[in-house]
Amino acid sequence: MEPVHIVGMRPAWGIASPSPFCLKLETWLRIAGIPYQPAYLDRPPRSKSGKIPYLLRADGDTLADSGAIIAHLARERGIDPARGRTAADLARSHAVLRLVEESLYFVALWERWCMPASWPVARAAYFGTVPAVVRGVFAGLVRRRIRAALHGQGMLRRDPASIAAHGAADVAALSALLGDQPFFDGAEPGIADAAAYGLLANALAFPVATPLQAAVLAHPNLVAFCRRIEQACWR
Repeated sequence: MEPVHIVGMRPAWGIASPSPFCLKLETWLRIAGIPYQPAYLDRPPRSKSGKIPYLLRADGDTLADSGAIIAHLARERGIDPARGRTAADLARSHAVLRLVEESLYFVALWERWCMPASWPVARAAYFGTVPAVVRGVFAGLVRRRIRAALHGQGMLRRDPASIAAHGAADVAALSALLGDQPFFDGAEPGIADAAAYGLLANALAFPVATPLQAAVLAHPNLVAFCRRIEQACWR
């Protein structure tokens, strides 16, 4: 099987990527048994959306967005994520994906790009390989764009205590959805597990103590879930 070529962020803090979506994609590729070759950014992304991760095709074209890449590769490789799963199973996976990617992600984004103690650490991981002559300008430009997006989304309009409470509620809901199951997708990991791991592992690995990290640590089943994914996919 030919490996696929993906572009994302280089490893940091003891995990494969400091981007939840890049880590999600790499984890799913390992779950699905699809060999891949990662490449790491040292300049602005080539994807049409300007986002990562993206799939680099043989003809030089790109496909961005972790969900779109997974759907494309599943069709191409004949993988049916719904096989053997009930409607309730699929609904739970859908709920986990939305909770992680449309709500909790913005808490994590705010913590890294807006908290004064976090930003220098995130900046070093995200932009450390960018040529020094443009590093500061490029990092500042991206940060302003992220802050504008967070303001439009609404997270930046809230006070820090409210954001922390929002994240803690989301994490508690994830813990309840997981319960005593090994994975969100059941006995074997799937797409929802890759997405949840991408965000939770990043929260745990980030070398600055944050409210989101504390919220995850308060739920032993989520910490054990991350270790289980690491054992299954990253050892």
